[in-house]
Amino acid sequence: MHPRHGTAVLWVRCRVDDSRDRERPEVPAFSDLVLRSPPNWTAVCFLGMLGTAHLAVSIPSMAVGRWQSHLSLLLGVVFVAVAIAGYRFRSEVALMPSQRRVRLRTGIGRFRYERFIPFSGVRAVRLTVEPGLRATTTESLIELLCTGEDVPCPPTSIPRQQALFMAMAMNVPLIKVSEEDTPTPRQTAPAEDLTDLRRP
Repeated sequence: MHPRHGTAVLWVRCRVDDSRDRERPEVPAFSDLVLRSPPNWTAVCFLGMLGTAHLAVSIPSMAVGRWQSHLSLLLGVVFVAVAIAGYRFRSEVALMPSQRRVRLRTGIGRFRYERFIPFSGVRAVRLTVEPGLRATTTESLIELLCTGEDVPCPPTSIPRQQALFMAMAMNVPLIKVSEEDTPTPRQTAPAEDLTDLRRP
């Protein structure tokens, strides 16, 4: 009891602990990045048209009772199946700063092969830029220079920004290789003979 006001005072000890802060997982500075290669449209279109041509010949023949076209039907089904598999075939390079490694994956769905390269095995990121077929376009290639191999990355529409991000995320040097147009020396026209101009 307080002697002056007659009220009870309750003292409670509060313990301040930073255990919650310690339990928080460390957030990586960069998020994970996955680069996937597009389908090989040349092979997909060629095999698809070849299979469609075989099916277009075999199905009408079998409809009128010509069972000799079963081989063409089988080839058509095989070519169409391979075209669908080629459309779904993917090759990807995943940059995972949260796990400090690079994941390389190739295959279709669950039927795939993957392996990992730690960040310590990557020496540098190389960006190669070359002029394209048109004057306003360029062709680029991003490669991871690893110990014993060079890993090409799938194409991207922003190669310079992508290569810089990958180099910063893995804390490795960025090497840029480009073909600069060397300026050609200006061809000066021969000086005119002033004696001819003075003649009336």
